[in-house]
Amino acid sequence: MKRIKLEVETREKSGKEESKRLRKTGYVPGILYSPRDKNSILLKIPEKELFRFLSDKKHSHGIIDLKIKTDKAKETTRLAVIKDFQYDSLKKKINHFDFYGVSMKEKITLVVPLILEGEPKGVKEGGILDISLREIEVECFPADDPGAITIDISEMGFNDVITLQDIVLPEEVKLITDIDRTIASVVAPTKVEEEVPEEEAEEAAEGTGEEAADKAKAHDAKSEEHKGKE
Repeated sequence: MKRIKLEVETREKSGKEESKRLRKTGYVPGILYSPRDKNSILLKIPEKELFRFLSDKKHSHGIIDLKIKTDKAKETTRLAVIKDFQYDSLKKKINHFDFYGVSMKEKITLVVPLILEGEPKGVKEGGILDISLREIEVECFPADDPGAITIDISEMGFNDVITLQDIVLPEEVKLITDIDRTIASVVAPTKVEEEVPEEEAEEAAEGTGEEAADKAKAHDAKSEEHKGKE
């Protein structure tokens, strides 16, 4: 599959103050590390570029051709995956990112998105599609990264369920996620009792009250009649 490309730049300084300075200038600080690197490589990337990159879910999980530019106008390319990034939900900013360098000779664990294609028959008949799983974990060599798994759900009818046992992965890809996990199901819509209009409800209540009053009067009349006979 075609690999994702991303350009980053190296930086010389580390520490909180330097990170603050970079953020003020529109950059996000980060690092690249791996067992083969003696020291982590300090990186930076424009915040807008990183947001654009992460807006595509495939980018946040796949293997990346990381193009690293230095101040000396030199460039190197490394294979990497995004290991982590720190997101400030209040300020809606990415504060830091971690890339993990991978080797073509070593297997890695990847998160792969599930893409559901088609409209189920059951949904066309009024059912509801309930999606339980949107991504899975797999293990493979970087060259065998499936990128995404596409599943045709157009034949699903009422009460049909698709689990991970129903999908076929390439031989080179090992499933890590529990194979019994449900991916999606088609369920019948929940029946909602029809609400009685307020005016009708009031009339019904009044009718019930009048009925009760009539019965009470009838009961009192019989009681009086009984007393009279005594």
